[in-house]
Amino acid sequence: MILAVALLLGVAVVAGCAPAVLNRMLHRRVDPQLVLMTWGALVATTFITVTAALTIAVLPAHGPAPLLVQLLHHCWTALQHGSAPQVHLAAGLLLLTAVAGLSSRVSIGLLRHARHQRREHRRHLELLRIAARPESGAFPIMWLPHPEPMAYSVAGTPGFVVATDGVRDHLGADAAAVLEHERAHLRGRHHLLVGLAEALSRSASWIPLMRRSPELVRTAVELAADRSAAHQHGPSAVRSALLRMTGGRGGPMPSHALGMANSAVALRLHHLNGLRTAPGRAKRALASGMVGLTAATLPTLAGIALLPVLAMVTCPFAFGF
Repeated sequence: MILAVALLLGVAVVAGCAPAVLNRMLHRRVDPQLVLMTWGALVATTFITVTAALTIAVLPAHGPAPLLVQLLHHCWTALQHGSAPQVHLAAGLLLLTAVAGLSSRVSIGLLRHARHQRREHRRHLELLRIAARPESGAFPIMWLPHPEPMAYSVAGTPGFVVATDGVRDHLGADAAAVLEHERAHLRGRHHLLVGLAEALSRSASWIPLMRRSPELVRTAVELAADRSAAHQHGPSAVRSALLRMTGGRGGPMPSHALGMANSAVALRLHHLNGLRTAPGRAKRALASGMVGLTAATLPTLAGIALLPVLAMVTCPFAFGF
């Protein structure tokens, strides 16, 4: 039971400190792909560690029967005999209910986001087929006749990029960097990551990591798309396009889209100013694996570190107090 409590406290500490750590990584020009990997690992390990703590609290004493069945059976039996259920069983049942409820809310949020995305994608594409000039490619480009430079990407089947004539007319050679930025969003499935972050935030806003996820993920995917464009067309082209497109009057951007110049502009310029050559695939994969593994083990390590403190509080006589 002490180990289970320690794991839960470890999750609480890590989930509370994670937003500040991720934000610090972004401002220290850490590769945004590594930041996204860290965020994903922390979110996943939060759910896994809570489930593990629940299992540790209940299974050792009651065998391998289904966890929910055990909890309900023992709590019901205790109530039938006129006594209160054991504290760890009642806590386990409440925790299991909370985890199941949270997982359901996140799943429902993702389904709603996907349904909204499909509906908006279909409606948007129908309008663009009337007003825009299509340009074929791996991700089609829909050119709108508007003098102000504006570009954004819309995920779906097919995913496509929307750009105004102002992008080509005002940006010249830098327009290629803008289009590559938007294609990078589609290749990296950044819209899906943003949707997941928003679902987590709506479902568990009381957890700091989940509450701050939309802001952190949106910033990270913009930085990642900037890097992809900069590695192909140079940081100066992306920087120039970003500066010239910021504050443009190209009209409102759809809520389900990701645009070139609509968030974290100052931080993105900071990253572009210090951008070096792209690391090799092997080096990047190794770094991602190490970062993901470290992030995944943080709650467990924090819980283990808290074990002596919990043991001293709950079992003082064992330590001679």
